[in-house]
Amino acid sequence: MSEQSASRIPVLIASSLKPAKDTRAWGKLGLSLRETEQFTLSFMGFLQYPVGNCKDEKYYSSVSNTNSVWARISSQFRFLRILLMDRPKILICCTYEYLPIAAFFKGILGYKLVYDVQENYVKNLDLNPILNPEKNSKISRIIRKMESVNGIDLFLLAEKCYAEEMPEKIPFLVLENKFAGEIKAGNPIRFGKKQGYIFLISGTLTPAFGTLEAVSWFKEILKEFPESMLKIIGHCTLPSFRIELGKACENIPQIQLKSSNFPIPHEEILMEYTRVDFAILPYQNRESIQDKIPTKLFESAALGVPVLIGGNPKWLKFLAPFSGGFPIDFFDLGHASQQFNAALEKEYFTQIPDDSVLWKSQHAEFISAINSL
Repeated sequence: MSEQSASRIPVLIASSLKPAKDTRAWGKLGLSLRETEQFTLSFMGFLQYPVGNCKDEKYYSSVSNTNSVWARISSQFRFLRILLMDRPKILICCTYEYLPIAAFFKGILGYKLVYDVQENYVKNLDLNPILNPEKNSKISRIIRKMESVNGIDLFLLAEKCYAEEMPEKIPFLVLENKFAGEIKAGNPIRFGKKQGYIFLISGTLTPAFGTLEAVSWFKEILKEFPESMLKIIGHCTLPSFRIELGKACENIPQIQLKSSNFPIPHEEILMEYTRVDFAILPYQNRESIQDKIPTKLFESAALGVPVLIGGNPKWLKFLAPFSGGFPIDFFDLGHASQQFNAALEKEYFTQIPDDSVLWKSQHAEFISAINSL
């Protein structure tokens, strides 16, 4: 090991069900830490494919089967083994599942403990259609118990609204899921009339995110714009919904569906943005969703792709300064074509979004918080 590497601070960023090269943990938190050249980084997460270690970075597997309860239990022991072997000075937990072990061994190993709160996990249980009230209540208690451990030095909140939803999580720093790249500058976009347009739905595919409603809406659009195409690419966490979505898209050649049991590599999703006219965010207006700013809004803004969204006032306010999108009622199929024609009349990206949509706008504050631990 070089003298420079030996002098760097070891950091372990650990998750159980997220990929080791997760978009946020590896591609954003890791990116900022990596750029300072002050740290050596280790990442623990699900490894769908073998990942080789490289200079100042190591990768550990958390689970072999993300759908197995026993695998998640054994992941706890694997985490402890890696913790004892890696001996980090800073531990960033990206899952509540590891917090009890992390808090217990903090005093023994002497690291600083950071909890990256990527979701309001208790609130998100309401989005799972297969949970009955009794099971929902039981899991809620478990999550709250795990998240209430002592000894967390800093909470990283992935959404501004989490500060109000979870006021007990202090001290905190808001680190939104902004785009980890540069803004693609271009001319304002106006759509001329043609026979077809290309739409994209990407990321996590669940009932609450309105994917089925978007498919029904797209079928209406095909009546007037028969050469249109809908690309659906993402991670489907519910096997039953994956089957339902597949049936909804059957025998429709204008729909390209790539529904995976595992998270899709982020680079693949970003590549799709370069091939479409519109991104679609057909989310249902749920309490657990409405106050968030989805990653896809930051990505679409930075990449210059107009977004069709439901009438979420917060999202419309986000898009308004640069005319980045248009509201569509995906449930109103009778007026689908009329609303889309109105969207085609609009001029998009009349201004270039500023750097506030980029991850680098948060970099200095994040590094300052880590150095202050």
